[in-house]
Amino acid sequence: LAIRGPDFGVILNSLWVALTVAAVDVALGFVLAYVLAKYVFPGRTLLGLLATIPLIVMPFATAYVVRKILDPRWGTLNWVLHDVLNLPFKVEISGLAAVAIVQSLMYLPIAYLNIYAALTRVDPTLEEVANNLGADERKAVRDVVLPLSTPGLAAAFVLVFIFAIDDVAAPIIFQDDPAARKLLSYQVYSKFLDQLRGQISPTAAFLALILLTISIVSFLAVRKYVGLRQYAMLIRQLRPKSYTPGPVGKALIYAVAFPLVLIAATPLTGALTLVFADRWTTTPLPEGPSLQNAAARLAEVFENPLFLRGVINTMYYGVAATLIMIAVGIVVAVAAARSKGPVTDALDALATMPIAIPGLVVAYAYFLTSLQLTAALRGAAPAPADLLDPLRHPELYLIIGYSVRKLPFVVRSIYAGLQQIHPSMEEVALNLGDGYAGVLRRILIPLLKNNILSGALIGFVYVTSEVSLSITLGVLKGVGQDTAMPITAFMRERFESGLYGVQEAATLGLILVLIQVAAITLTTRVLKTRYGFVL
Repeated sequence: LAIRGPDFGVILNSLWVALTVAAVDVALGFVLAYVLAKYVFPGRTLLGLLATIPLIVMPFATAYVVRKILDPRWGTLNWVLHDVLNLPFKVEISGLAAVAIVQSLMYLPIAYLNIYAALTRVDPTLEEVANNLGADERKAVRDVVLPLSTPGLAAAFVLVFIFAIDDVAAPIIFQDDPAARKLLSYQVYSKFLDQLRGQISPTAAFLALILLTISIVSFLAVRKYVGLRQYAMLIRQLRPKSYTPGPVGKALIYAVAFPLVLIAATPLTGALTLVFADRWTTTPLPEGPSLQNAAARLAEVFENPLFLRGVINTMYYGVAATLIMIAVGIVVAVAAARSKGPVTDALDALATMPIAIPGLVVAYAYFLTSLQLTAALRGAAPAPADLLDPLRHPELYLIIGYSVRKLPFVVRSIYAGLQQIHPSMEEVALNLGDGYAGVLRRILIPLLKNNILSGALIGFVYVTSEVSLSITLGVLKGVGQDTAMPITAFMRERFESGLYGVQEAATLGLILVLIQVAAITLTTRVLKTRYGFVL
């Protein structure tokens, strides 16, 4: 049984994959969100935890694991179907279908979290009124809950669509298949690398423009549902009306919801297993996992000066970009929260729009612009030209790119905190003769410190796991002792180098996971802030 997906050409292929992933994730995300928002049952907390596991990003490694699972000869899927269950057929999933599966597993938590937030904002008294008028749970959901949560469903659909069409990790892992290369993200990425080899192509700019247009138009369609004011309302969630499922309902929850989240968590679990395993080549499961293997590989990574440089680069970029995001985020959030009129809408758009701008487009734009700027300055001001040369100092553009793309995470957290502070506190200080800079320093920032720190940590996590900018701008300087490559760029390079590189890449991914887990733990446990991609 062969499942490949269609082949309509680069643009239509990209739309097909992104629309398929968005539709699947919204459908499955609604099931998970509804179960967790509306039902009380044993294991509910565990189900919610498992549903968010794929938020921990291990770029390339998770896609590689799915590729191993789907391998038609030695894959885990066919081993289960043919050897364990003794079914008389095997399944071959490749091409766009394989890319869509990887992305569906990656972005399911984004859909689930946004839909869950929308469901918890539905006033429970409306459901109670419907119940009192004779509507059962199913009718109340159809006539009350679904219409009121439609904005959340639309936002989840568009966000997943944007992330799927921008994703380049899955196409890179499946690039042996010609269909996987016929995607906008892969084409923009490959033509970016061609330009580094001196092959200038106007097609690259055209494809980047199409990718940007699709993302921006999609985002504008639901912008009013994902703005700062909408997010500030999300943190003040209501306690939804809950039900106790009957025997059949419980059976369905345990038979459908739990297997679903376990399947979604499988790629990350498999990627972590790669670090501990002796090998995973011609067998359906990794062979010989042990702590000794993991310890030895971690030691090799930290003894390798290039890999160590990648870890240091990642931390450096993360800290530098986070500091910029905090400074800009405070100014933008305060201006958006305290200003009135059209300026507010403009600032709201400024703060949220970077989510919709594909990282590949940002990288391409920065690269071409900086090359032209460097060429213009070369004769008159050689020192600044050298500093701005992206081939010699890509670090500057990486930090700026990270800051711009992840700024919404910091701004939305600070903006939400400002909604809890009455403007009269600032007005009193201003009336007593203090300037707004003093009000900001002595009143707002101390009151917002938890919001600032939680937003900064979330932004830091997404900076360290950024793929698109890292594998484009990050490789401009090449591989050497002064390389600018972060961890994710080294992971891509090692995955493309062969068998032994796979486990080195997975080990680098483990370090990335540990960085993310530390930041997430601090966010959720110390600051008592729920972590997640809710917009």
